Amino acid sequence: PEGRRAFIKVLVHWSLCEESQLGRDPTMEYLRDLKCWQIACPDKAGSMGKGADVKYYYFTTVSCQADRLFGRHTRCFLATDIRPTEMVSDNNPLRPKFVIKDLWAFSKRNASEDTRDEVRSLEKVKACLFAKAAERDIIIPKIEVGGRVSFLRNGGWVEDNTDTLYGRGKLVADKADTVDELSELAENNADDVNKPGEVRSDDDLYFRAHRRIVMEPIGEPLRSTTSVAEFVTVVCDVMRCHNAFVNDCSILHRDISPNNILVFRGDDGIARGMLIDLDCAIDIDQEKREEREGRVKRKEMTGTLPYMSINNLSGSLVEHTSLDDWESMLCVICWFATLGTISGKRRGDEELAGCPIGKWRQGSTKDMITAKESAFNNPELFKSSIVNHFKPEGVAGSTSDKGDKIGGGTVGKPDESELLKRLAISLHECLFKNPSLNPDFHGTVEKQKCGEQTLPNLSVQERLEAVRLHGQVPLTSEIPPMVNPLKERAEKWKDISEELLAFTNVYWEQAMALQKDALKAKSNATISTIPQ
Repeated sequence: PEGRRAFIKVLVHWSLCEESQLGRDPTMEYLRDLKCWQIACPDKAGSMGKGADVKYYYFTTVSCQADRLFGRHTRCFLATDIRPTEMVSDNNPLRPKFVIKDLWAFSKRNASEDTRDEVRSLEKVKACLFAKAAERDIIIPKIEVGGRVSFLRNGGWVEDNTDTLYGRGKLVADKADTVDELSELAENNADDVNKPGEVRSDDDLYFRAHRRIVMEPIGEPLRSTTSVAEFVTVVCDVMRCHNAFVNDCSILHRDISPNNILVFRGDDGIARGMLIDLDCAIDIDQEKREEREGRVKRKEMTGTLPYMSINNLSGSLVEHTSLDDWESMLCVICWFATLGTISGKRRGDEELAGCPIGKWRQGSTKDMITAKESAFNNPELFKSSIVNHFKPEGVAGSTSDKGDKIGGGTVGKPDESELLKRLAISLHECLFKNPSLNPDFHGTVEKQKCGEQTLPNLSVQERLEAVRLHGQVPLTSEIPPMVNPLKERAEKWKDISEELLAFTNVYWEQAMALQKDALKAKSNATISTIPQ
């Protein structure tokens, strides 16, 4: 009887639940008469509510599915803000203008104190760069609206977050019997700002808020590039954009990976690159302020395997600077150059088995670190283990279907495959063998500092022998100190970043010229085939 009574109680509770309590998102609705979805988006950075703070969009296309059990559960919809007047069909399709990003991101409970909110970062980029973008010839994501999602429950607006769903840990759960009471308790305890010297609780670490962001323009994934010149243009564009984020907006991206790079094609047909997804980004100025205030910080490991920098992957205490993002871009370039940059003509993953670069995503984290340290430690190793495995692809003026021809490009124009190799080698040498650094600080692994002021530990006999050979007593018998090249490099990140940008601009101009020549040749070929 007790079991039947409990079962009936569950059924009754289910029948009385609101749709949001049963797992349905009440902010999305399928319009059957129009055959499209309507989605409500917050119209300000905090959270939506009170009707006036909600803006509606309409979509039929889901460009990114949330198909994993863990993570941010990110989905992307291609949408328009114009409500259709007739049923959507193949003959009357929606014409999307925006990308709506829907995700559950780690956040601070107090939205006003959530300095790492992607919406705030995008708003800052818009304020600092949008007016300058055309002059600098860069493509940046432009936020339309965005914020935390809320929905109506029992006649009031409730923020959609993990506190609302599950309650704020056992302590809160013990004080409430209903979900509404849990939400009320979470709201009353929302002021959860870290005080100087305090470490955030595990409960706070796992708080997630449901965010929705509307942006433009719409782009294509990095894998859609159709030539080496397009690929080089796109990745150079991204780092030119990245440099503007750092210098103009004081925003460090921290997750350079293929998923966060979009290809944008304008009316002229030229492929350009755009850097997206600022969910892992930090405000450099804000981080410095918190550091001065003495706030305790955990070492964070952000990014995407196999593109994370050695410093980031190892969990080192060395400061994460823009050079880590440049190293991540070098990894992206090497990865795609090995697989192939041309859509539909790439090597399969199984072909990576014989390439050293395949070890960047195999084994333990320590194995991956060792593989990258070995590959990047000096120019000779980088060329032999990485660059020499780049897939040969088409050249300027080449008509090879397979894109495997090397050499023989148009006179005065760089061979496309060689252009990609030179880009990778230039970035590598600037990062790991920069002439502005003492040779002691070249490479990737810790080593003993060389110099005239120190000698290894010596026995008495060895010291006498040193006097006989060198004519003087060693100044010290201490072992030379260990130096971390990554730490020394990080201290000069601004100067090295400017050098990297200078190299990038050169290759960007060459790749743009190749694209324009290819489009011109294609146009001339089309004209020549038209009957006179």
